[in-house]
Amino acid sequence: MPTKFLAIGFACATLFAVPSVSAQQGSPNTTPTTVSRVTLVRIKTGHTEQFWADMRQNLKPVYEAYKRAGVLVDYSVATKGSTENENDWSVRLTLTYRNYAALDSLAAKTGPITLAHYKSAEQRTAAGLARSEHGVVVASYLERDHTLNDWK
Repeated sequence: MPTKFLAIGFACATLFAVPSVSAQQGSPNTTPTTVSRVTLVRIKTGHTEQFWADMRQNLKPVYEAYKRAGVLVDYSVATKGSTENENDWSVRLTLTYRNYAALDSLAAKTGPITLAHYKSAEQRTAAGLARSEHGVVVASYLERDHTLNDWK
């Protein structure tokens, strides 16, 4: 999983599973809305300060630029208050997109933004390598939000 961690830079994955038709169209009970990439990260012991510094200095500005460019609807960060075991996640990062179509050609949309932030492909790669020293992706998945329909 650490290799994927480097590639996605905390949830910028370019490979996605094809959702089922029901997930795309909803049902009589729900109407689908946004799509989110959820990434669960375990901060490595002794790397908390470096992890949060990277989030503030690199990922937050990139995600804010994604929002300004219309790539993301929103993003959020949450921390887990308890752990189930030593390999449990400690931070949840959620990137929210308008719909599944927003994921099409995602790398083409995000690449220029990250390049502008990091100033070069080499610095972008170096930041990804450094990021893997501070955290491990425990899980990464897509989820679809739905609005509960009124009773008919």
